[in-house]
Amino acid sequence: MRKISRRNFLVASGAVAITAALSACGGSSSTASSTAASSAAASSAAAGPAAQGKVLNIWCWNDEFQSRFNDYYPEVSAIASDKSTTTLKDGTTVKWTINANENNNYQNKLDEALLSQDSAADDDKIDIFLIEADYALKYVDSDYVLDVKKDIGLTDADLAGQYQYTKDIVTVDGSQRGTTWQATPGLFAYRRSIAKDVLGTDDPTEVQTYLSDWDKFNDVAAQASAKGYKMLSGFDDAYRTFSNNVAAPWVTGTTVTVDENITFTHSHPHTDHTAEHRNIHRMCICIIIV
Repeated sequence: MRKISRRNFLVASGAVAITAALSACGGSSSTASSTAASSAAASSAAAGPAAQGKVLNIWCWNDEFQSRFNDYYPEVSAIASDKSTTTLKDGTTVKWTINANENNNYQNKLDEALLSQDSAADDDKIDIFLIEADYALKYVDSDYVLDVKKDIGLTDADLAGQYQYTKDIVTVDGSQRGTTWQATPGLFAYRRSIAKDVLGTDDPTEVQTYLSDWDKFNDVAAQASAKGYKMLSGFDDAYRTFSNNVAAPWVTGTTVTVDENITFTHSHPHTDHTAEHRNIHRMCICIIIV
């Protein structure tokens, strides 16, 4: 394996991200400081490439990406006892900064750090940070981030195994500016005794025939509701199905469009809308920056 320089490492880490394991994530969105952060980045970009430090800084909101990196990246040599740093075989130190998502904490601290990129020491500058699909555009549509193919060197072959939607989410004007290290799959789990009560069978193959399209799903949901059951634990369970199939962007110029798909998923009568039953599943994305 070739020696890993700071820049070449970014290429290699992208490949690791492609093959990493699955997991679920959570967080919230904020745009208050992104404009100022983007402006600061623009001036930095205009000044030309910065000197490279000897520390690779990666920001996350939990240890999921960190644990996959430490477990599967073949160039890992040693891991600090407190897991705050990872040492690679060529001597490079990977420093992990983890700030929890609660109350928008992760984004707030990330934005503050990005605003200080120009003045930060070389070994303190952020190199890679993780984001979620919900607020991806806030960061990828800026002067901070690099094109993972043009600037970093990933190829179409490197990214061929990724679902197209994971690439579209972080693409601006044809430039892909992030790469996902995981995407959470969807499934429908049911209690067999309830299926037996509602459908007369609990056999997975037979149950599947009753739920093979949304019209059938709604028919079964009506039957379940008549017996006091809810098909979904919260609108979030089906939200992605509807939100990813809207006909127009949320905002066009000064016009906000609320698609019928969005209003449907929030008002579906066969969904448990109590707060304690709302489940949120999101995609996590790895961003590489200047």
